Amino acid sequence: MWGMGLTDEQARAFDEAGAVTIDTPLTARQIAAAAAAMDRLLPFREGNPRPSRTCDYDDPALLDIIQHPFFEAAARRALAADEVHFFQTAILNAYPEPGVPFRFWQHVDIQYRLSDFLARPRRILCSFFLWLSDVNERRAPMMVRPGSHLLLARLREDDPAWDAGGGGPPAVAPVMLADLPPLPFAPPVPLTARAGQVSVLTTATVHGASTNVDTQPRRNLVFTFAAAGVTIGLPPGEERQKREYHALLRARLRPERAHIVPDE
Repeated sequence: MWGMGLTDEQARAFDEAGAVTIDTPLTARQIAAAAAAMDRLLPFREGNPRPSRTCDYDDPALLDIIQHPFFEAAARRALAADEVHFFQTAILNAYPEPGVPFRFWQHVDIQYRLSDFLARPRRILCSFFLWLSDVNERRAPMMVRPGSHLLLARLREDDPAWDAGGGGPPAVAPVMLADLPPLPFAPPVPLTARAGQVSVLTTATVHGASTNVDTQPRRNLVFTFAAAGVTIGLPPGEERQKREYHALLRARLRPERAHIVPDE
C-alpha cells in the first residue's frame, strides 16, 4: 500500500476536491519526536499565538519525515510524475486563544492554468500538511473549499485577465479570497485529522487557517514537492531562500534519500 503513496480513491479525491486526508506509515515515536521539535523551534510567546518558520531548520526529527519514502511516492502519484523533487517546507504551531471567537481567513498560494493541471507530469505543487497533533473542529482546522482549484484553473486558462503568470510558468503568488473572482465556490469545510495523518493538498484550492478555540495546540509540518524538471515561480527572496535550504538539505539527508533535493 505505501509503495504507491496514494490509493486510486485518494488520488481521485486529490484531483477532484484538491485535498484529501490520509493515513501515513509514520510511527508514534516519529510523530512524538517531530512534535517535540516543533515546540522547541516554535515556543509559545505572549502576543504570538501562531508562530511559524520557513526553510530554516534542520532538526533530525523533522528531516526524518520530509525524506520518508512514503511522501515521495505520494507526490509522484499526485503529480503524475516518474520523479519528484522536494520544493519547500514550513512549520506552524497554532496555540489556544482563550476568549477569541472562532474565525478563519482564506486564500490561494499557487496559481496555475487547467493545462498545467492536466499536463503529464503536472505543472503544479503537491503540498503535504502533516498533522503532529489531533485536529478537531475547534483546534484551528484548515478550512478548504473543495474543487475550487479547478474553477480557478479553468478561468485562468480561458481568461488572460486572470492569468497572473501572463502565460509564463505556474507561480506561487498568494491571493486572498476577497480578491479572487466571484466563482461558485463550494462552502468551506474543516479538515480534521488524527496526529500522524497528512492532508495532501494543492494550495491552488481556496484554503486557510482558523483560530484555535480548543485547549491544546495544533502542530503542523508542511512540505511540498514538484515534478522533476517542472518550473514553479517564486518571489526572488523566497527563491534565494529555497536554494540555500536545498544546499543545506543535501548535506543533511541520508545518502540514499538525498536524490529528492535537486542539485541546483
